[in-house]
Amino acid sequence: MDDAQQQTNRGTARTATGLRTVATTVAPASPGLPGTPGAAGSRTPAHGQGPDTPGATSTADARVMVGVTIVVVALTVLQRFALPLGSPVPVTIPVVAAVLGYLAYHGHVREDGASVRTYALAMGALSVVALVDVLWRGTGSLTSLLLLVVTWAALCFRVDERRLHLFPRVQRRFETFMLVFAGIGIVQMLAQFAGIWSYTDLLRTVVPQNLLFQGYNTSYPIEYGSPVIKANAFVFVEPSVFSQFLALALLSVLSRGREYWRVAVFAVALVCTVTGTGFMVLGFGLVVLAVRRGGLWAVRAAVVLGIAGVAALLSPLGPILLSRSGEAGQTNSSGSLRFVQPYQYLLDRWSSDPWSVLTGLGPGQADRISDAIFAQTGLPISFAGAAKMVLEYGLPAFLLAVVFLFVAAVRRSPAPTVALAAVFLNAVTSSSFLAANIFYVLLPMATLFVGRRTELSVWEEQRTDDDPTDAVEVTVPPWTTPLGGTR
Repeated sequence: MDDAQQQTNRGTARTATGLRTVATTVAPASPGLPGTPGAAGSRTPAHGQGPDTPGATSTADARVMVGVTIVVVALTVLQRFALPLGSPVPVTIPVVAAVLGYLAYHGHVREDGASVRTYALAMGALSVVALVDVLWRGTGSLTSLLLLVVTWAALCFRVDERRLHLFPRVQRRFETFMLVFAGIGIVQMLAQFAGIWSYTDLLRTVVPQNLLFQGYNTSYPIEYGSPVIKANAFVFVEPSVFSQFLALALLSVLSRGREYWRVAVFAVALVCTVTGTGFMVLGFGLVVLAVRRGGLWAVRAAVVLGIAGVAALLSPLGPILLSRSGEAGQTNSSGSLRFVQPYQYLLDRWSSDPWSVLTGLGPGQADRISDAIFAQTGLPISFAGAAKMVLEYGLPAFLLAVVFLFVAAVRRSPAPTVALAAVFLNAVTSSSFLAANIFYVLLPMATLFVGRRTELSVWEEQRTDDDPTDAVEVTVPPWTTPLGGTR
C-alpha cells in the first residue's frame, strides 16, 4: 500500500470514529513559560516526562549543560591556576569567555538588555572617577580598571529562555562537585587527627609555581602552633573560600527542597574548614530563606541549626570554633583585620579626605594600602569586595555597581537566596570582585539563568506535589482516548 492510500485510510478512520487528531506534546520552554512547538532543538518527551526528566533533553540542553559544567570545573578544580602573563590572570577568565562565545555562536546565550544598560552606566561612572583620580591625585591603576570592566562584562549574558528549565540541574551539578570536595576536606581533617597523614599541598608538588596563584593563605593551621592544617580540599585557594563555596552549595540544596542528606555532608565539611566566613554566608542565606518562607520554616530551621551547632561544639574542633566566635571584637585578630579595621580605615580616610567619598582613591589602591600597613605594622589587613570598591571608586559609583549586580544577579532570579548569598560572598566575606576564579560563581548560580520563576514558587509547588491531600483524581472516559495512544 502506498503512502497516499495510507493517509486516506487514516482520514477515513478518524471520520468514522468522530475522533480528532491529538497535537504533539512538546515540553515547556521553561517553567512558567509557554511551550514553543517547532523550536530548534526541542523534542517530544514520552508520557509523564518533563524537561527535568532524565532523557527528556535536546542538543541545545546538552550544549548548555556541558558549557556550565566547564565553568564549574574552572571555579573549583582550576581555582588556583593562573596564566603567567606578567601579573597572574585567573584561568577562569579565558575559560568563561570561550564557553560564552561557544554558546552564543549556537544561539543558546544572548545579552540581557537591562543588564547591558546598567552595566554601561556603572562602568562609565567607575571609569570617570578612575580618570579623575589618575589625573588629579596621580593615583590609580588603569589596568585594574580594565580588569574590572572585562571581568564584570560576563554578567550581562543569559541563556536562551528555552533553556531556563535547566537551572535545577545546574544547581545539582554544582552541589555534586562540592560533595566530592566536601568528602576530600573531611578526609583531610580526619586523617590528620588520626595521625595517619601529615598535610602536604599535593597541587603544589605537581604543578609549576608560576601556574598557581601566590599570596593566598592556602595552607595554615587550625590554631597557632598546631600541626593540623585546615581543610581546603587541595584545589581551593584558601580554607575560607572553600567554606564559602560549601555554604553556597548547602543553601542551594535548601532552595531546591530536595536531597537534604547533602546538607549534613556540607555542614560537616564546613566545620572542618575551621573558618568563620562560610558560617557568615550560611547565616545570611538562612535569614533570607526564613524571610521568604515564613515563620514555621524559620522555627524548624532554628531547631535543626541548634542541634547542628551543639554537635559541632562537641566535636574535637568545637573549642577552637568557640574561641573564634568573638574574634571580630579582639584587637588584631583575623576577624578584626577582615571585618572591623578595614571599615575603620575607610571612615578615618573619609574624615581626613572628604572628596574621597565621591571619587575614591583610585583603582588598585586598596591593595597598595594593605601592603603599606603590613610593611609598617606586620598586620595583614584585608579589604572585602564592597569596602575595596568604595575605597577605590567612591560611594556614588559603588552604588551604581550595586544596582548592576541587583539587575544582573538578583532581580528575577530562579533562586534569589542563592543569588543574594553569592553576592554577599563576593562583597562581604571575600575580596573577590576582581578575582574571577571566585567572582564567577555568580554565573552558574545566578546570572545565566535569570528568568521568570522564583525559588519560592518552585518550593511551594514541590511542597504541594509532596502533599497527597492536594492530589486530584482525574478520570478520563474511554471514548476520549485517541487511536494509537493515550492523551
